[in-house]
Formats: sequence, C-alpha cells, structure tokens
Amino acid sequence: MKANNKKLKSIWTLIILLVIITCTVGFAYKACMSIGQDPVTEIEQVDGAENADSATDSSADSTEANQEGTENADESVADSDQTTEENTETTTDGENTADSESPEAGDELKGDENASEAVDSEASVDEEEKEDKKEEKKSFIQTFFDENKIKLGLDLQGGVNIVYEPQLDEGMSEDEIASSMEAAQALIQTRLDANGYTEAEVSIEGGNRLRVDIPGVDDPQKAINEIGAAGMLYFYDQFVLMEGQEVNTILTGKNIKDARPAQNSETGEYVVSIQLDDEGTKIFDEYTAAHQGENIFIYLDDTLLSYPTLSAHITDGQGQISGNFTLESAKALANNINAGALPFTLKAISAEGVGAKLGADALSTSLLAGMIGFVIILVYMLVMYRLCGLAASIALIFYVGLEILVLTAMNATLTLPGIAGILLSIGMAVDANVIIFARIKEELQAGKSVRLSVDSGFNKAFSSILDGNITTLIAATVLYFFGTGLIRSFATTLIVGIVISMFTALIITKMMLKAFVGMNIKKPTLFAVLKKTGKEA
Repeated sequence: MKANNKKLKSIWTLIILLVIITCTVGFAYKACMSIGQDPVTEIEQVDGAENADSATDSSADSTEANQEGTENADESVADSDQTTEENTETTTDGENTADSESPEAGDELKGDENASEAVDSEASVDEEEKEDKKEEKKSFIQTFFDENKIKLGLDLQGGVNIVYEPQLDEGMSEDEIASSMEAAQALIQTRLDANGYTEAEVSIEGGNRLRVDIPGVDDPQKAINEIGAAGMLYFYDQFVLMEGQEVNTILTGKNIKDARPAQNSETGEYVVSIQLDDEGTKIFDEYTAAHQGENIFIYLDDTLLSYPTLSAHITDGQGQISGNFTLESAKALANNINAGALPFTLKAISAEGVGAKLGADALSTSLLAGMIGFVIILVYMLVMYRLCGLAASIALIFYVGLEILVLTAMNATLTLPGIAGILLSIGMAVDANVIIFARIKEELQAGKSVRLSVDSGFNKAFSSILDGNITTLIAATVLYFFGTGLIRSFATTLIVGIVISMFTALIITKMMLKAFVGMNIKKPTLFAVLKKTGKEA
C-alpha cells in the first residue's frame, strides 16, 4: 500500500511539474510575440496630478475653446474632460489671460454650457465608465504583458549611437565632475523623453563621457540637434499655457549654485535643497517677501519639473522643495535642476547609425543559431544520459521560458551581447547537469541503487556547481556595475541566467529524477550508459 501511495505521489509530482513548465513556456511564447513593442502605459488623470504634458495639452484645449467662445458670444467653455488644471477667463475685448494659481486645483472652467455640450459631456462620461469596466475585467496576466515587454537594443532595432564629451574647466574636482555628469545625463534623458524617444538610453561612460543610444532613428545629425544644446532652467511666476506666452522669469539656471536631495531632520521626509548665488539670493529675497503662498513654476527647457508653493520669506538663498518625495525622486528632481545650470557644454565627438535591416538580420540569425544549438544540446543529453538527459532537457526548456519571463518583468533591453549571455548561461546550466550526471554514473558504476545514486550524485556535485556559478556571477556583477551599454546588457542576461540555471539544475532536475525513481523506474541503464550493470534498487 505504501509503495502504491509513493508511486501515485511521484506521478502527481511529475504531472504538476509538467503543467507548470508548459504554462511557463506558453507565457514565454506570448512574451516573445511582443518583443520590441512599446509597453502600454496608461495614465489616469486625477486632481492634483503632476503631469506636465497632460496639463499643457489640457490647457491648450481650454485656450482654444475660449478663443472660439469669444468670437461667437464671449462664452467660457468648459473642457470636455473637465480636468483642466487652470482657471481661464475671457476678457471682453477677446483676449485670453491665464490665471494659474495652482495646477493642483483641477478646477473646472466656469461659464454657461448649452444643452449639446451637456449631452456630449454625459456621453463622454458613459464612454469613460465603459472603458473603466473593460480595464477592471482585464486579468492580472493580460495586465502584466500590457505593461511589461522586452525591448530591442540599438544593434537589433537599428538607430543612432552618439557619444558626448563635456568641455570641462581645469579647476573642477572629481566630485564636481561626477555630479555634473549625472545632471547632464538627466538633462539628455529628459529631452529624449520630451521628443518621444522613450526607448532611448543614456549612460555615463568612463566617468567623463555620455553614450546615448536612440533606437528607431535614421539621422544622427537630427538627433544631435534635438538633444545636444545646453539645458535652460527657468523659474516662472505662472504656468505656461502655450508657446510664446508672456511670463515673468524670476530666476534662471545661472542663479543656481547647487541642488541636491536631503532629509528633513525633524520630519525625516526627503526634500530637494537648493542654493542660490548672490544675485539669485537678492532676487529671491525680494520676490518671496511679496508672494508668499503663491506657486513658483520650475521649467527645464519646455518641461515642467515642479511647482512648489512659497511658504516662507527666503532671505539667505537657501530653499527646500518638500513633498511626497522618495530618495530616488528627490535625486531625479535635483539632477534636473542642476542640468539647467551645467558649468560646461557638451560636444558630440562621435555619431553613427545602425540600419534597421542589419539589426533585423542579426536578430534572426542569432535566434536561428541559438535554436539549432539548443536542439543539438537536447538530443545529445537524451542520447548520452537517457532518463537523466530527459529530465535535464525538460528543465532546460523551463529555464529558457522562465528567463524570458524574468527579462519581460524587468522591461529589459535585448541586444546581441544579451543574447550571447542567455546562450552562455544555457551552456552553464548544461554543464551543471553534466557534472551531476557524471557523479550519478559513478555511483551506479560502483553498484549502488538508483535511489542512492541520485541522492549521492546531487550531494557530491553541489559544491562544485555552486563554486563555479558564484565565480561567474561575481565576474558578471563587476561587468554590470563597471560596464556600459552593450556590456551591461550582456551582464544582465548572464546574471539572470546563472541564477535561474542553478534553480533548474539543482531543484527541477532533481525533483524529476526523484519522481522517476518513485515510479519504480529502477533499471540503472535507463539513467546512464554503464560499462557494467550495477545492482537495482
């Protein structure tokens, strides 16, 4: 009875493992179908949202609506979305003036609405409710694949690679250079995002260079013109509704000596500390004395960074921006502010393009080579190690599917070196299995039972596998932290692959072999090619 229960338990264990592996491979296939596509990012418009682009678009819509109302009957028309973040008034002579007391207010425009506008508004609300219901019905799995996708790198998708070098002053210290380089990195990344290059990556190379990879762009000079100029930081007294609007500039980037993340000693919350130069201190002293309780709007180029409220009279040129900051968000804002006050200019020292066709050919060739190699490995394992090889082959298939899902969850960028890292980690996973199976074969050759041989083989091989993988993991970690661009892509896939390969080799393969033994498959020659048959269990 005990034997039957044990056999049944082993069968169920094997079935559950196969179901999990099948589901993983199916999800990995779904992830592969969306490689290279942009992740879907859905932004919900709420009161007080700090979304500069949304605010600008909404404000522009409001201004156009007011202009039409002035030409027809001096009406103030409410924005159809009813989420405009500024109060806009129409003057009697047909001119529009914007009062941006606080973008957080999210007040609706005041004015008479005719019946047709009310009907349109109700229809819009109904449509939004239907969309919300559809979103609620989305499963966790569908949401995961909508929001997470593997992106293609520059060498696979094609695009532009630009290297910038700062024109540094000789008197700058290493800390000043490092801080300025981070600010320059933030500046270029902000500009790339503003120009729609959401997949572009900016990295610091060698401590004094910036490497910019922009997939999907054909003209290097166009990209240089769009992102290469110095960043301009402005402190305005009102929100900028449209290009060409007259606003009062309070401070500029030249008045900023330093901006850095800090922590309030009393509340413990993260803030952004700003220090002004002598001219800025004097200007800010006069301005804050007369405008306490009002908002000040901080722009980098045309991008709104923040709109803090002036809560005190600042006389010493030392100010703090507080809010619901994390350390990362406080550092990001400080870098953007410093980007508008860079003490050097950036010069493009190299720019080269990678054709999309070349990238596509490289991807298809690499994947074909990988698939051929993977199939050869599976056949070899089955022929040389039989049931052990079958367990290892199934575990390797699970490994590939699991690595694709992990990279998808990371929104990783896939490059040719990244593919090489995946293939290398597959080889390391096979190597771990070979070491284990060699130990099992030795135990079987010595006449031990299959059950004892499997247990002993894994125990004896564990230390060797662990040592080999840890040393490789250390090397990959060093590459990740000190490398840039393609090197980091290789290190990322290698690190993920090493961790997963250890799991599949030491856990999944062992569980499957134990299940085979539990199903009374005890003939030694089914587990290894032996010169002489050992004793059965």
